[in-house]
Amino acid sequence: MEEALAKRILDAHWDKLLPVRPADIARALGMQIDVLDGPELSGEAEIRDGQQVIKFNRNESTNRQRFTMAHEIGHHVLGHVTPFSPARRDNAGSFSSGNHDWQEVQANRFAAALLMPKLAVETLVYREGITNISRLAEILRVSEAAMYYRLKNLGML
Repeated sequence: MEEALAKRILDAHWDKLLPVRPADIARALGMQIDVLDGPELSGEAEIRDGQQVIKFNRNESTNRQRFTMAHEIGHHVLGHVTPFSPARRDNAGSFSSGNHDWQEVQANRFAAALLMPKLAVETLVYREGITNISRLAEILRVSEAAMYYRLKNLGML
């Protein structure tokens, strides 16, 4: 489900350049992007005055900011955030592979599929011959851990 949804959004709003720019996709989907400053939250998704809003912590690494934006987009497009629900607030633990909250797992899977599109990963590995996880992570601007899990989940490890 998350993979197919990410692909539909990429097909509609991605210019096929790497790395995928989650902020551009959020804007194309009509979402407002705000920043957080404090150390307690990595991101947030809410509906404010009828407007879908995603927030990311500007004090975190660029790769973390990108994953957070994609994750928060996921909360919106997966229907986790409604006008009547409280904001989805995510701390660093929300992005952990050990998190068992189903909505967080879904948002993480969506974020991985959005930032590391299956076809792009397959092209980099099989056509370009890039198999070094660090290099792949650098190209896609994700953490090495995120790249490892994406390759594993795609059956490429």
